[in-house]
Amino acid sequence: MIKGKKLRLNLVLGVLVGFFIYQFAICEGFAVLVAKHQGTGGLLEIPSKDIVVLRVLALILFGVIILAFNTKKFKKINLNKMSLYLVFSIIVSVIVAIECCVITMSFILRLYPNIDKIMMNNYFLAINSVFLLIFFGVGIFLSIFVMLVNRKVKYIKFITKEVKLIKDEGFGKTIEVKGKDEIAELCESINNMSVELRKKIDHEKNIENAKNELITNVSHDLRTPLTSVIGYVDLLKKNGFEDKKVFDDYISIIDERTKNLNRLINELFEYTKLNNNDIKLNYSNVEIGSLVEQLVGEYIPILNKDGLEVERCIENKDIFIDIDVEKIVRVLENLLINAKKYSVKNTMISVKLFSENDSVIISIGNKTQNICEEDLEKLFERFYKRDKSRNNQDSSGLGLSIVKRIMELHNGDITVGLKEDIIEFKLILPLR
Repeated sequence: MIKGKKLRLNLVLGVLVGFFIYQFAICEGFAVLVAKHQGTGGLLEIPSKDIVVLRVLALILFGVIILAFNTKKFKKINLNKMSLYLVFSIIVSVIVAIECCVITMSFILRLYPNIDKIMMNNYFLAINSVFLLIFFGVGIFLSIFVMLVNRKVKYIKFITKEVKLIKDEGFGKTIEVKGKDEIAELCESINNMSVELRKKIDHEKNIENAKNELITNVSHDLRTPLTSVIGYVDLLKKNGFEDKKVFDDYISIIDERTKNLNRLINELFEYTKLNNNDIKLNYSNVEIGSLVEQLVGEYIPILNKDGLEVERCIENKDIFIDIDVEKIVRVLENLLINAKKYSVKNTMISVKLFSENDSVIISIGNKTQNICEEDLEKLFERFYKRDKSRNNQDSSGLGLSIVKRIMELHNGDITVGLKEDIIEFKLILPLR
């Protein structure tokens, strides 16, 4: 496609230059013939044979020029579209100027057949006529050239004006692209720059808003247990030491609140660390089935305490996969803890592992209540809590966000589905 386009450009340029040379050769040849036949009775008595020979030679020259412009050596010359347009404008302007001069001369010759004798006898008139003809030709050339180039100049002025508007009104505004030359490419580059800078500015704003939201949420989640701890410490200062039972109860509550604080701070630190651009994973090649089997086995007693049974369905064949073991264990732990918190008592938690196409899929499902499709879309958002209040101290709202981020770092994915009160999380890890 590009070669064909370049061939067409070379052909057009060759035709234009060839036609220009053709006209120039005709004019020069005609001048030579005039000089040769000056003494034979004037201009109109030039033999038709000489004129035919002149035209044939000019046509041969025209053909040679076209062939020259389509040779391999010429094709290697890098001519951009603007250069071609300027060359085209100059050639067209010259051709039109020459044609106008020739037509004018022909018209004068028809009006005054003996003009050549008059000029031979009047040197001053001859010189002035030549200068007038030159000025006339130059005037025609400039008029046509300015007319052709003025369109590009207007477009450049239009781009300049639009760039100033972008500067005043902000990035995101685009400029109308006209044509397919380098000016149009410049315009497209300005548009791309404007759009990309708008995206970057919006991204920076989103980051700033997310940071402010994070600070607000963290402040709230830290303040609630901290206020509780301070309150119970104040109560202990007043009368807690007099009653051993009250003292133990207060200490137990303070211990629970401080553990919640510690867990929240750890999860916040982990989430922040996972979102750093320079984070690196420590990959190991492990048999994923054994890892899942072992981890679920460790959690079975904890889940059984809450009346929850575990159903395991692990694919028998060995499936080796490159993962950061510590982080994938964190993912599985978060999902198992999540299942423990939100499962209906005396129900079953299912854990499945199988390979599908070029991926390993681990699914964890449990029966839950009071959840709808709208909740599913928000489960992976930071600090999202299903109870719509931020007073639940058993959850930081970061667990599933951490899970999603770890899966992204592994070039994997996590999905969630709901069917008849059974919520199922699917971890999808690529086989490397």
